[in-house]
Amino acid sequence: MKNQKYTFFIPLIIITNLFPLYGVLKYNWTLFSIVYIYWLEMLIISTFQLLKILIAKGDPAATFFSKISLGVSYFIFKTFIFFFYLLFIVVFLGFVTASHDKNESIKMLETLFLRNEFFKTALFNFFVYNLLEFLVFFIVDKQYKTSKPDDNYIIFDAHMIVVHIVIVLGTFLNQFVLDKLKLDHKTSMFICVSLFVFVKTVFDLLRQRTTVKQQNDSLTYI
Repeated sequence: MKNQKYTFFIPLIIITNLFPLYGVLKYNWTLFSIVYIYWLEMLIISTFQLLKILIAKGDPAATFFSKISLGVSYFIFKTFIFFFYLLFIVVFLGFVTASHDKNESIKMLETLFLRNEFFKTALFNFFVYNLLEFLVFFIVDKQYKTSKPDDNYIIFDAHMIVVHIVIVLGTFLNQFVLDKLKLDHKTSMFICVSLFVFVKTVFDLLRQRTTVKQQNDSLTYI
């Protein structure tokens, strides 16, 4: 049953991660748009992690107030990290990149304040996927009964690290392609985002499979 659910999630993972690539091809998304939507996805994931901290019942010693305290601590740390990261995105990938083009500045502001319709569609898709993952694997499969609040207190999770690494590599690769290969902006973005999407999709598939395997193992020992 768990493996069937994993199989069901495979196309969802692939389709969700293809949205940014389609945004580049169809709507000329910039590097700022790509990085910003993955920043928002990490925000969504962290929100569900906070819910897991508050809902988890695997530790009999954890009281309502201790979980609230843990959740507040988690929220403060994450807020600081996300604010710092957002500052980097807006300053270095937003205004600096768009400083020489008024149209790019307008597009950046529309994306930043969620005025771009396809961007909102892609973001909604990320939200729906993470909501389904939370409901299916944490609630329906009753993982919340065995999961401890501390288990979900993850400040620098593997997903965030992978996204950061790919963003940095993608930024340098994009600059290299533009400067050295003399390709146009859209072709450069397609190459960089294709790499971005491939790496992130493979990681998301492996992460999902690991989650299912851990749940199968936990059921074996019950």
